[in-house]
Amino acid sequence: MMPMTRFRLFLVLSCAALLAGCAAAPPTPVAPAELHLPRWVQVHIVTPGQPDEDAMLAVQDEGQGATRWSLFDPLGMPRARQILQDGKWRNDGFMRPNGKASDMFSAILFAWTPEQSLARAYAGADWQSQPTPAGGRSRSLDQECSPRWQVTWAAQAPDDTFSIHQPDGTVLTISPLKNTP
Repeated sequence: MMPMTRFRLFLVLSCAALLAGCAAAPPTPVAPAELHLPRWVQVHIVTPGQPDEDAMLAVQDEGQGATRWSLFDPLGMPRARQILQDGKWRNDGFMRPNGKASDMFSAILFAWTPEQSLARAYAGADWQSQPTPAGGRSRSLDQECSPRWQVTWAAQAPDDTFSIHQPDGTVLTISPLKNTP
């Protein structure tokens, strides 16, 4: 192999390794926070270039530090079911792996973590919390290479109604379901 070809191969492999590091698993809390489960919420998903989507999310305590996250389409068909235990996501049942769902669930968990618990729950993570110019509030979490999520609450919005902005332009709007079981 010629020296220039080796260099190109090295460069391509180095870039691939760097990108793989940026696509790491979504951050999860290192310490539990009080989430007041079970919760049922509506998730409105806006992705640039895609039709808007609506979904319902049910989150429940499974004991021993585990939580079950179940995402359904508006007709009640499951789109993702995962369990978070010991800081790791795993599929629940026969659903196919869904990295986007893990990322969504982790972002919602970050938003649900009470302000006073952030330092303990996300110890070692690069997060910030601040008021917004419009009188609302915002918190963000960076991971390795770039911003992972930015969560915003409108002025005087309840804690359970917020938007999550992702680097690809996707916006998740989370609000409680009107009729919870």
